[in-house]
Amino acid sequence: MSQPQEKTAKNGSIVDEKGITTPIVVDTSPPDGSGLVYVESKRTWKSFFWSSLDVPPAEARFLTKLDLTLISASALGVMCRYLDQVNITNAFNSGMKEDLSLHGNELNYANAVWSAAYVIGQIPSNLILTRVNAPLYIAFLELSWTVFTFATAGVKNVNQLYVFRFFVGLFEAGHFPGVMYICSSYYKPHELARRNTLIQVFTSVGPLFSGFLMAAVFAGLDGVQGLPGWRWMYIICGCVSFPCAVWSAFAIPQLPSRAKANWIFTQEEVELARARMPSEVKPLTGLFKWKDIKRWHGTWHVYLLIFWVKSYNVKGQPPRFTVPQINIIPLGINIITITCTLLNSWISDSLPRSARWPGIVFTAAMAIIFPIALAATPVHPPNIAARWVLYYMGALMLTSAGITWTFVNEVNRHDPEKRAYVSAMMNAFAYIFTAWVPIFTFPTYLQPFIVTGNYITAGFAAGAVTTALAIRHLHLRDEKGKHEQRSTSPEDSESLK
Repeated sequence: MSQPQEKTAKNGSIVDEKGITTPIVVDTSPPDGSGLVYVESKRTWKSFFWSSLDVPPAEARFLTKLDLTLISASALGVMCRYLDQVNITNAFNSGMKEDLSLHGNELNYANAVWSAAYVIGQIPSNLILTRVNAPLYIAFLELSWTVFTFATAGVKNVNQLYVFRFFVGLFEAGHFPGVMYICSSYYKPHELARRNTLIQVFTSVGPLFSGFLMAAVFAGLDGVQGLPGWRWMYIICGCVSFPCAVWSAFAIPQLPSRAKANWIFTQEEVELARARMPSEVKPLTGLFKWKDIKRWHGTWHVYLLIFWVKSYNVKGQPPRFTVPQINIIPLGINIITITCTLLNSWISDSLPRSARWPGIVFTAAMAIIFPIALAATPVHPPNIAARWVLYYMGALMLTSAGITWTFVNEVNRHDPEKRAYVSAMMNAFAYIFTAWVPIFTFPTYLQPFIVTGNYITAGFAAGAVTTALAIRHLHLRDEKGKHEQRSTSPEDSESLK
């Protein structure tokens, strides 16, 4: 990292308790008062395996602490969130449908209510995060949805279900974009994709765990204390979520601009965190400015980044699949998703300039091929394995979320507020479609005999390919300076001149 010519610098170091020093540059007149200007280490082949393997010892120790706290708490929170998100489907297939008389499109309506609340909460939550105590705010979100998870165990009718799903969605809205924002505030671009993806794969671990959990609960607790298995599942899920929320309160660090030495990080490590990420040293305060929102919408970033097995059980005939089998058989899809998502992020980080678009385009191409294949082939073929291959290979459609989040944070890195806004907008618009499109394209009462919905999915995927290539073109144009993007507010621009 080159030094501004008008500033005076001298050599310095951070010394750990073992006497090992990490070279740094001490700036005698930094504008933020941090006292440090970070000098990035030369990357070697070791960084292919993990980014902290080719940095000085003190920085490696700081990154390890960050991985063990921020990444673990974020991943566990995401797992609990997605565990709850898919539980309603597992509960529906395991007795809720019959107990609450959900024989129409009520499941889709409940999911739509959740999605609507999730969309409403996205942008406000992520902007609030830039102004408050980050670990306590994330823990508050987790504890709040845990309360309504417990409440769902006692739901009496479909209207109560809609209310509880609304509040669960509202509190879950800010969690995933929030932890992505915090991670992008600490990790440099070549460090971020794999860590984001480690968090992202827990969106598959949650459903994976949910299937096994529902199978175990149904086998061991169904009927205990007069409660059906699906109600026990919500009780147990709440018990899982609560300690994860407590861990988030203690483990997730404050944003670098507000961070102080604590039981995890020393003052030297706090200063190192700010020096590594110079765009994160200024704490954001006060009310949000309408002119900033209008400015963000003046850039391209805002616009371009944004029941099969049960059908074999026929009423009046012996069931082909038991309830535990219905919950366990599809879990291979989650295993493939986890493995290939990690592989996709490792490849992305290893490509020249850590290119993100090839992995995104590959995933979209898979989302064209496999839905078309599912729509064009029999739902109940003579050889059941043929259908399973399509379902399992369809997991390749779900492997680019980690690198997508990395990309949206990379291109907006120098404007923290805009980064929070754009990432929330991207996630919100994804769930806007989730709120209503499935009602018409994947209606519950037609599952799994879906044809039109699969073709529509393929059409959206074709649009995703076009969008990814357009994003690549615009980002390269910005990098080459042909059309500079104004990434800071006018006040900040003046201060940097």
